[in-house]
Amino acid sequence: MPATYLGEEHEPRARVAITHPAVVLPEHVVTQQEIVAAVGEHFAEVPHVERGLDLMRATTVETRNLVAGLTEMFTPRPFGDRNARYTEEAVRLGARAAEEALALAGTDAADVDHLVFVSCTGYALPGPDAYIAQEIGCRPTVRRTPIQQLGCAAGVSALAEAFHFLQAYPDATALVVAVELSSLSFQPEQDSLSDFISNGIFGDGAAATVLRRATPGATGFQIQGARQHLLPGSQSVIAGRTTEDGFHFRTDPRVRTTVPKVIPEIESFLSDLGWKPGALDFCVSHTGGPLIMDGVERGLALEPGTLRHSRESMARIGNTSSVSILDVLRRHHENGSPAHAARGLVVAFGPGFTTELLAGTWNDGTRYGNLPAGA
Repeated sequence: MPATYLGEEHEPRARVAITHPAVVLPEHVVTQQEIVAAVGEHFAEVPHVERGLDLMRATTVETRNLVAGLTEMFTPRPFGDRNARYTEEAVRLGARAAEEALALAGTDAADVDHLVFVSCTGYALPGPDAYIAQEIGCRPTVRRTPIQQLGCAAGVSALAEAFHFLQAYPDATALVVAVELSSLSFQPEQDSLSDFISNGIFGDGAAATVLRRATPGATGFQIQGARQHLLPGSQSVIAGRTTEDGFHFRTDPRVRTTVPKVIPEIESFLSDLGWKPGALDFCVSHTGGPLIMDGVERGLALEPGTLRHSRESMARIGNTSSVSILDVLRRHHENGSPAHAARGLVVAFGPGFTTELLAGTWNDGTRYGNLPAGA
């Protein structure tokens, strides 16, 4: 399958519109000060606790929504109990997000031909996608694709999967659902600096969006091309392991220096579309952290403030992993949309080190957002 769908005039075989995403957040709202205080008290005897708390304060996160309150988070619980809670909450929140996204798109679950579900914070067999499909009323013949191990990149991976499906079936309707419940993976006995950083950034949530062939009235991002890139020898930069206690997520400090290494690949992707460096009008970046977003902004020579929606998402709900990209897209709809035909990039990074990319234009709902060549 080609990395990018282009015709002679730099046109895709079928324009694909991402409709207004829906985001559903758990009921527990916790401020960063409350989390820092709780973590500080719990790890008071750890020699590097103050360094860890400083790292948490530097994340720029202000509030987060969690399915597990602080008391529950700090109470040791068997992995099986937490994973069972994951399945229950993933279906509940994912179904709500899916129903809201379908309503925003003006369509029904019975019209969905392909359901792409992404999550990396729990495990179930069958996966939550099977329960969500039946909960919201999808046809028994709906095609389901669950994606589990791409972390923060998975939200864009799901959009790309739907995009590729719609190239083959341009009259179809695809539904993307992302659910992440990081609070259920909290490890009260783990006190590395990497754990402090995780405790300082990750939040819970669910999001969904409908993708289908673009029409003049389809407001939002219209995908022109997609690409995935795996950086050689980088598997340990963002990684995790599973033990009897559950999932252990680890971010290596090298992640800050890894983003610049993939900027040439991003520029190559844009060049294949006929775009020159610096031609981006907007950028939808996942909320990996302030240093990650700084690296994207500097590496792509973006104007200051281009990632304001990503930074706002980080502040309000933290890094919600695969959900984050849909929340940032939602903010582009609701808090100041790009101009009609503005050229944009959707980018996220995940385990591997994997870079997921979408390029396209913004449509204002009255005309097609044709992708300018060259420029």
